[in-house]
This record gives sequence, structure tokens and C-alpha cells, in this order.
Amino acid sequence: MGERPFQTHDTETTSHAITTSSSRTVLFVEHETDISGRFDREHDDVTVRVESSAADCLIRLGAEAIDCVVSNYDLPDGDGLDLLESVRDEHPNLPFVMFTGAGDERIASEAVVEGVSDYLPRDAIDGLDDLRGRIETAIDRHLTGRGESRIRALMTAFPDVAFLLDDEGRYRELLVGPNTESLAAAAPPDLVGRQLHDVFPEETAEQFLTHIHRTLETGNVQTMEYPLDVAKGTRWFEARTTPLGTRIDGRDVVVWVARDVTERRERERTLARQHDELEMLNQIHRLIQEVIHELVRAATRDDIEQLACKRMVESGLYELAWTDESEVSRDGIAPRIRAGGIDGYLDTLVALEADIGDDPATMAMQNDELQVIRDVRETDLLPQTVREEAVSRGIESGISIPLSYGNTMYGSLSLVSTRTGVLSERAQAALEILGDTIGFAINAAKNKKLLLSDTSVELEFQVSDTRGVFLSVSRRLNCTCHLHGLVPASEGQLLHYVRVEGAPPQHVEKMVSDSEHVTECRLIDTDEKGFVLETVMTESTVKRLVEAGAAVQSATADGGKVFLVAEVPHDADVRRVVDTFQAAYPESKLIGKRTVDRSIQTAQEFRQTLTDRLTDRQETALRAAYFAGYYDWPRGSTAEEIAGSLDIASPTLHYHLRKAQYELLAAFFDE
Repeated sequence: MGERPFQTHDTETTSHAITTSSSRTVLFVEHETDISGRFDREHDDVTVRVESSAADCLIRLGAEAIDCVVSNYDLPDGDGLDLLESVRDEHPNLPFVMFTGAGDERIASEAVVEGVSDYLPRDAIDGLDDLRGRIETAIDRHLTGRGESRIRALMTAFPDVAFLLDDEGRYRELLVGPNTESLAAAAPPDLVGRQLHDVFPEETAEQFLTHIHRTLETGNVQTMEYPLDVAKGTRWFEARTTPLGTRIDGRDVVVWVARDVTERRERERTLARQHDELEMLNQIHRLIQEVIHELVRAATRDDIEQLACKRMVESGLYELAWTDESEVSRDGIAPRIRAGGIDGYLDTLVALEADIGDDPATMAMQNDELQVIRDVRETDLLPQTVREEAVSRGIESGISIPLSYGNTMYGSLSLVSTRTGVLSERAQAALEILGDTIGFAINAAKNKKLLLSDTSVELEFQVSDTRGVFLSVSRRLNCTCHLHGLVPASEGQLLHYVRVEGAPPQHVEKMVSDSEHVTECRLIDTDEKGFVLETVMTESTVKRLVEAGAAVQSATADGGKVFLVAEVPHDADVRRVVDTFQAAYPESKLIGKRTVDRSIQTAQEFRQTLTDRLTDRQETALRAAYFAGYYDWPRGSTAEEIAGSLDIASPTLHYHLRKAQYELLAAFFDE
């Protein structure tokens, strides 16, 4: 292998300019790597020698002049530190560069103590030109006698801010690279010779000094994290300190490597927030499941709302809960049921009355949508006076949940919390389900009360409002329109089945379809007396009565007027039902109000009523089909098999079954 001139450093400049005044030889000591081979192929102006063990390296150094040793840390007969120590015993000024597979503070610190010229992890080498530059710099330092900072080796391994600090907290040496200067607490030239108390506040300086003493006392690597205001703003650092192992001017010294961990802490904080949100969401779900389970045992609306408010407050997630009544006009907040309290906050809201404007509870009921306040300081759902009252009590968030079922709005449930994070999007979805469940429970309680009571209040209204679709039809076409049936549909809609008599189907269908309040219209059935229309209406007298909490028994449009009959439980707030309906239809009149006795049938009497509607052949066909498994899935018998058993034709069986089924359904659905 031919020798070529090796470039050396001009002692009078700081650049890495090259001369050709002498030849240099570099000895690579490596095991299971081939850095030397690649280096030799790319830099033919350097004489490369290679040995694979520490023992062979020492033999080579005794037999030949070497300008620099480049050694692996991992060697078959020891490690790079052992080799460095042996080399320094015999060749104290020989440049020595060591590299490993990964950076390590302990190895770096020990290498500095033993006098390593440079130290770097293999993966930190940016090409072989970079390694050559490190070798040149190491040779140049020893040739010129101008020693660089002892922690240069550390900084090549760890691209962070590094210091030597003595046991009095005085900066002895520091090294801030070109990419880390903005991370130092002060300009690097201003730190050497100063003490921690000259740079930092008293509390911070004492914290750092305590950490230095703990490092020296234990003799081990110590870590800590701390924030600092630097040129790049407030950053978080992780300090890793280890004893230097030698004294400077009679003082014990530590190596302090400060790594910027701001991004890592942000990731950790994000994960922590996500974990906390998940835990809170699980808690909310468990709470809602418990409330829903307990709602089954609540007998009245008051019981239902009291249970919901009480359990939400007991959970600790919300400090205040109350329900509001759905009313046509609201003059401020008027809670029905309440639980918990935050320094009289709810009483303050009640006292504000009309000054509060359209509060979140009112908007929740009007729009049938959640009204969410995640931060009371930023929300536009509350006026300034209310926000100030909330902030003064430490309130952070709140939500108003509509309580509805089908087309009936019963009220709202409002929750207030002094915590953040209890109203995430997933939490809102869970609370929306709770609102739907409470609305369903209130509706079930009302229906149960109506079904079990032997008396009810019957209300009769007369309406002449021109918005009525079938009212207009009856007046213009001189016909009669009867509500044949009412079925809840999706998205809170109602299917109106209306029987019309005395008018051509095509004319009626066109008039109804052209109405602005009708979204769908379909002709269902016709006979010699009339026909049935299926309609979906955004506005109708029947829909308004249902929303007011009444059960519509009949509705008839005749001669330009609509007559409606509805029932409410005997202990219901009749005045509220009437006011709610008349607010929507001011021209309506309550023309009748009476208590109605409801006959109570036993199960046997109910079955007998159904049987009386069937002929003998219809009942026989229905019984045979039922017991033969005709209505099972999969079917136990076919229609042909059942017809054969009864010794009748299959079409005859279908005829009797169809008639029997119609009679049973009519008994169930008809008045």
C-alpha cells in the first residue's frame, strides 16, 4: 500500500487548510467492520494500517510510527477504553479517535478522562470525508499543542449543550455547537467563570447545585428535567450529569449534558391528555349506563328527572344539574328539578330572568340539539354578565341536553362543571343518548299513567287557521277529511293517514302536494266512498297536539274547520297543554273539556273481544296456521300443507287468513 502525503493543520489559522510537508499513517483497529477498507479506497493520500485486536495494535505501535489511531469500542480482547488507557501509558500524545455503534454518556465521560482526541458514534459519521476531517483535527490538535475543550468528544456524540461545572456551581468549560447555541441560557462567552446564581434565579440555581452535589455523592449518572427561557423561547431540557473523574483547580467537576426534550414532553402530554380523556369518557359511559338502568324503576316524570340530576352530580363530573320545562314562552330560567350547586349560581341565573336572553336550555329545546359550552370565557352562548358570574365561581364548562321523544319536546337537562375535558365530542354523543333515553322514559311514564288510569281528561279543539292543509281542502272542495291513522317515522316526522270523502282523488292529491307544509304525499287506497292519502307534514294541528303531550283520538276537517279530540292523563298539567297548542294556533278554541271513564278489560275479556270479530272459518284457519308453525321462521308448515290438513283449497286458506289478520289488526289499531 503506497504512502501519500497527509494534510496537516496550519498552526496560524483556524481553517482546515492542507499542506504536503509530510506523510501520515493512520492505524484502524476494528473488529467485524470494514470502515478502514472504504476509507483506504476513497482517500489514497493516506497510508492505512489495519489491526483487529488491542494486542496487535500495541505491537504495531511498538514497531511502526503511527500518526493517529482510529479504534472500535468493541474489540475481541477488550474494549476501546482499555486500549486507549494502554496507548496513553506508552504514547501520551498520540491522537486517538474512538467510535461505537451508539452514543453513551458513561463511555464518553471515561474516554475524556483517559484523554481521547475525539469520540463519535458510527451512525453520526456523515460519510468518510467527515471521518477524515475528524482525524485531521485530532492530529492537528496534538501537533500544535492547542488543546480544545475536553468535552468536544462528548458533543460529537451528543449534539446538545454541554458544560463542565464544579461543586460550587461555577462554569469551568462549555461547548455549544452551531445548531445549539440558541438553546443556552446565556451567550456562551458570558458563561465561563460565572456561577449558577449569576445566571439563574435563586430557586433554580439551588436546584441545579443540589443536582450537582447528588451526582458527585453517588458517583453515578443523574438525570433531571427543567424549563428554561432561551433564545428559542421556553424550552424543556433533560440534564444528564456524571462525575468528570478529575479535579480542576482543586474542585470536583461534573459533565452536564443538556438535551432539548420539548417535543418529547409535548408528545407525552398529548398522550396523557388522550389517556385522561379516555378514562373520563369511560367514566361518563359507566355513569350513563347506570342512570339508564335505574330509569326503568322510575314511575313518574319527577322521579326520572330527579334520578338523572342526582346521579350526574354524585358522579363528581358535574357539580350542578337541573331540568327545564318545555314551554311556549320562557321568561328566564325556571328549573323543574335541581341537584347540586355552585355558590348559588343557578339562583343567580333565575334572578337574572329576561336579561339572560335565549339561554342554552331554551335553544336546546327550540332546536332539539345539544348546546355545548366548553369554555365559559370564550362562549357566545352566554351574555357577559353570566360569563362573569360563572368565572367568579370557577365554572369551566356546561351543556344543555334536549329531552324529547318522537315529536314531543319535554324539556332539557343542563349540566355545569368546574372541570375541563368532560364535554369532548365522544362525551357529547353519550350525553345525547342519555337525553334521548330520558325523553323515552318520560314518554313511557306518561303513557303508562294514561293506560293504567281508569279516567283521563278529554280535550276538544276547533281550529280555523288557514295554515291547515286539509282545512283548506275541505273548504275549497267541500269534502270531509278524517285522520285515519298516525305513525311516528324517522327524524321526528309523523306519517298522517287521512281518509277523504266527497272529492276527486287527483284534485285533493295535487292540492296537498302543492302545500308548503307537505314534504311527501302518496295515494294509498280508493273505494266507492273515498280514498286514503299518506302524507308527511312539517306543520299540522295533529303534530302540534302530540308535541304538547296529548294523545290525539280523532281529527276531522269539514266545512273549513278542524275538530280535534285528544286525551291527557287526569293529573297532567292541562293548562300547559292548551297554552302550548293555542300559542301555535292562536285562532283555535277549546270547546270541550271533560273527564272520561276508561273501561278496564281483563286479559280474558280482551281475547274474547278479538275472537268475536272472527268467523268460525277465520278462527279455524288462523289457529291451524299458528300451531302448525306457519308463522315461524323457517316455517314449520306451508300454506298448501295446512290447506290439505283442513281439506280446503290453498287460495281459500289464504283468503280466510288475510281476513282474520285484518280483523285482529283493526281491533288493535282502530279506536
